[in-house]
Amino acid sequence: MASALSVVLLAGGYGTRLHPLTKACPKALLPLGDGEQLVLDWIWAGVQAIPELTGAVLVSNHRFAEQFARWRRQRRASLEVVDDGTSSPEARLGAMRDLLVALARVGAEDDVLVLGTDNLFTWSLAEFVEFGKSRRPNASVALRLAASVEQARQCGVVEQDREGRLVRCVEKPAQPPSLTVSLCVYYIPASCRHRVEEFVRAGGNADAPGYFLEWLVKQERVYGWMTAGEWCDIGSLETYHAVAAHWHEFIKKEE
Repeated sequence: MASALSVVLLAGGYGTRLHPLTKACPKALLPLGDGEQLVLDWIWAGVQAIPELTGAVLVSNHRFAEQFARWRRQRRASLEVVDDGTSSPEARLGAMRDLLVALARVGAEDDVLVLGTDNLFTWSLAEFVEFGKSRRPNASVALRLAASVEQARQCGVVEQDREGRLVRCVEKPAQPPSLTVSLCVYYIPASCRHRVEEFVRAGGNADAPGYFLEWLVKQERVYGWMTAGEWCDIGSLETYHAVAAHWHEFIKKEE
């Protein structure tokens, strides 16, 4: 029997590392290239290519919620914008608590595709969803090879067995055990959703999903799907300016 699928877009951060650009604008609504396309436009196009979606929720903080609601109206996007009620970086809930807010808004029996909105990539979300479905009832995460040890230090680093199961995950390690890193792209089956609340209630670090992944691989099987193509994590002003200037060139290389 086919499972229903909802998408959760995590956009509750304040983008403090991208100030002054993000003092009045969320990271996901920054422009790409000539400015006609925004970061969220590209992400949403990938979401729309996934067949048979049940629903979609974007979680924002209170400061930027109206901007996301305006984007939704302008794009006529079929998603719900949810305000997490926080108004400052000091009061932020963190990605995993925001995910809990979103999970309360989607079907209780739905599998969930979770996406961070500060990642740009050219590979197919629909293909990742098919992989995630094939590994149910276990969760799956998108992976890629970091370009350097330094880049790996800024990510969640994982190790896999021959079947693709994650046997270890370490968030932002000083000495990465491999160059394989996890992205904020998760397929969480309905049967695994309770793990999110379990992690938060146990006092897990709710700021970054990588800490949840580090914990989850110790509780049950988690599988990794290696991505290809371009991927950019918009984590600094330098990275954003480089991506914004060259994103359309990246796309042409994939065509």
